[in-house]
Amino acid sequence: MLKLAVSTSIAVSSHLAGATSVQTSPPIQEKHVLTVEDLNKLSFLIGRWSGNAPDGRTFYEEYSRPEPTLMRSQRYKDASFSEAVNGSTVALKDGKLISTWGEFTWVATSVEDGRVSFSPMNAPSSFSWRRVDTDTVEVTQNWTDEKGAAQSYALELKRVQ
Repeated sequence: MLKLAVSTSIAVSSHLAGATSVQTSPPIQEKHVLTVEDLNKLSFLIGRWSGNAPDGRTFYEEYSRPEPTLMRSQRYKDASFSEAVNGSTVALKDGKLISTWGEFTWVATSVEDGRVSFSPMNAPSSFSWRRVDTDTVEVTQNWTDEKGAAQSYALELKRVQ
């Protein structure tokens, strides 16, 4: 089974089979240096969310900003948000936004107000978050299956009031 590194992506990828290798991004050419203002563009994620994994199970996660250069995501066992089961981070490091979950890492390749896309540095897939409205975020994951065919899966997060 494929496992992914950003908490929401965990729901998608932990239930996807078929991806057999870890993808790495090509060498990064001269890119725009990202700043705290770019990380601020992910503020739409701050708060508590629920979603349905590909297997139909509901999951719960919370995004917070404990430091100006760090966003944290924690996955919770249930809707009480009392027992965290895992987590991930998006951190501003050396002019790049780096997402980390366990041993997997991604780098932001596109950052706009209400949308961010990440490509694998050392991970099985790419992913993006897109704000649909104040209470809905779409998470899309893209990967290549064992036959080399492009695959994609999207799910919605709904804000928990």
